Amino acid sequence: MLAGAALAVVASAGLSACGGPSASKKLSLSVSSGPPGTVVTVSGKAGGGCVAGTNWFGFDFQHAGGKGPLTQMTTPPQKNGSWSVTFVVPSFLGSAGKTGVGGPGGATTPGRYEFVAPSCKGHVVATAAFQVTSGGPPASKAGGYVGIVPTVDGQGYWLVRANGAVSAFGDARSYGSLAPGKAASGGGVIGLARTYDGHGYWLATANGGVYDFGDAHDYGSLASKHVRPLGPVVGIAATPNGKGYWLLSSGGHVYGFGGAKVLGMPSSHLAPFDAIAARPGGGYIVTAADDSAVYLYPGNEFVYGGPGTAQATTLVGTAVTPSGNGAWEAGMDGGVSTYGDAQNGFYGSLPGEGVKPSAPITAIAGTPDGRGYWLLGAKGHIYTFGDAKVFAASS
Repeated sequence: MLAGAALAVVASAGLSACGGPSASKKLSLSVSSGPPGTVVTVSGKAGGGCVAGTNWFGFDFQHAGGKGPLTQMTTPPQKNGSWSVTFVVPSFLGSAGKTGVGGPGGATTPGRYEFVAPSCKGHVVATAAFQVTSGGPPASKAGGYVGIVPTVDGQGYWLVRANGAVSAFGDARSYGSLAPGKAASGGGVIGLARTYDGHGYWLATANGGVYDFGDAHDYGSLASKHVRPLGPVVGIAATPNGKGYWLLSSGGHVYGFGGAKVLGMPSSHLAPFDAIAARPGGGYIVTAADDSAVYLYPGNEFVYGGPGTAQATTLVGTAVTPSGNGAWEAGMDGGVSTYGDAQNGFYGSLPGEGVKPSAPITAIAGTPDGRGYWLLGAKGHIYTFGDAKVFAASS
């Protein structure tokens, strides 16, 4: 399951003798404050002999004092027990050990938080304080690129920015952008989904607003119904026939519009969630950001990842294979992991090629034939793998 040295799946087991005095009592943070969306490099030392998911299960990010919701993340330690991970402060936290749709969890509000990481032997606990400064995304990210969607034949794509701007490349055609004021009032654009024939698209905002362009039909939105999502909306996916769309919130709630039926949703205790993608034969895939959990619908199948799954970075997007039975997951460092039949189509990753992206990766899209994929950086840089190509801006 390891792809580009970014992610690995490991089996859960009981604690074993390890750790010892080499475990540190303090974690190192690259930054100590910021709003949700802030990128933090977290480093520590769990102790010699630690194995992710076997006798060491990573760290928690939680309210100071350990009261309330949290998110958990595991990263593979080196032989001496040291570890480092690139973490994105989430906008929504789950609650470990709790289950049930719409269950425990909550928004990441301003205040004092902490990172907590026990040694693999459990007798040393390392911590570091972090101050969440606001409930919104960093202002510097307001105009960043957040989505890439290929055309029907894969000979072009659209890029969308958080400020609502849409740009077209190759055989893609622009059908308009969302006014910056509308984008800002909705918490920023979070993604784009194209219509069946590729002659239009929908843009979704963090508050659940949906805006139609070209031949895209208005099937409604959370904002128009005055429904507050369970955490900010993080993804939009159109049905294969284009007669509806789903929205996914960071708390794991799935909302359907038009012909998009809600077929189930994951337990919110695994929040935050990062992406929803349509399966070509019907249904959708939902993925979690910090433990690589993958859910398939219909069937409500929890098929991959979950607590104890080791990954080196927060995940930011998912692309489904043509069969709908596999997916590529992208990390913000450009790592790519595979699930299902995507394991037979791993075409590389940035860490695997020794490349550090100029800006965090924010999205992934697969080519229509499933033989390649694109990675999108926050500053608009496109990285190609397999048969994916870079296209010039369309006129």
